[in-house]
Amino acid sequence: MGLKGSKLPEARVLLLGLDGAGKSTLLYKLKYNERFQTVPTVGFNVEMFDAKSDSR
Repeated sequence: MGLKGSKLPEARVLLLGLDGAGKSTLLYKLKYNERFQTVPTVGFNVEMFDAKSDSR
């Protein structure tokens, strides 16, 4: 048995937190898998990416 079809469910994640909490740093780490030196964000960031899991 299993899921009908092979498409994984879609999810959207909203990151909320205080100033300087590391939200943008986490966002860029998840998206690019690298450490970035970020500057304080003025306004807001909107980023979209596909996250794939390694099922072993």
